[in-house]
Amino acid sequence: MKIDDLKFPIDSYEMKARTLPALIISIPLLITLWSCYKAEFTALSEIFKGVLSLAIIYALSIFMRALGKRIEEKLWESWGGAPSTQIVSWRNRTIGDDLKALYLQAVRDKLKLPTPTKEEEEADPEQAANLIKQAFKRIQGVIRQKDKDGLWSIANADYGFARNLLGSRFLWLLVSAAMTGISVFNVYCQFSNTILIGMIFNAMMTLASLHVGWSILPEYTKQVGFRYAEHAWESFYNVIEK
Repeated sequence: MKIDDLKFPIDSYEMKARTLPALIISIPLLITLWSCYKAEFTALSEIFKGVLSLAIIYALSIFMRALGKRIEEKLWESWGGAPSTQIVSWRNRTIGDDLKALYLQAVRDKLKLPTPTKEEEEADPEQAANLIKQAFKRIQGVIRQKDKDGLWSIANADYGFARNLLGSRFLWLLVSAAMTGISVFNVYCQFSNTILIGMIFNAMMTLASLHVGWSILPEYTKQVGFRYAEHAWESFYNVIEK
């Protein structure tokens, strides 16, 4: 097998949820290399062609996922629990009780797993949540097998992207600010219009990282997290009722 024939497991989910955050965070670095160090930028472009560039992208995607997963439990705690669990909690008002009853009945009938009644949830909320978490793990397997391209998969990629970029926001700010500083230094030492343009773009990326990372992403991540949960439960019910 030739090295050019090697394929890395980067699917559409990984491209959006893992690789795209890495590329966003890399933009200030690329801008700085292009505007301040053109020779080095050209040389690196030649080196990182083909399989090597794919390997780097895949490694970055894993790193972005790790940063996102690191904050996930705290996010869920601040939201009152995992969206997939809250959606069918009797105390949650996101969807109606009749729809919850249909979903939970489907879990009992098709997956042969227990689900909590209103009384059981009131008596022991933690145990009720654990039952739903256990059921949802099986539900994920079902929809991945029987509805892999459903709306849930789009929402899942949206959530993964938002969560991973949120988990990487300090890194995004650090890289953007550092590259802005390097651009300012180069404007002072070897002024050119290209370097000035690069400095302006880097400054804009620094401001964007602050605004998006702290003003937009926290709420957006919550919204798409609950959207994924709703689509996942609905997809499960649809495929098992066919």
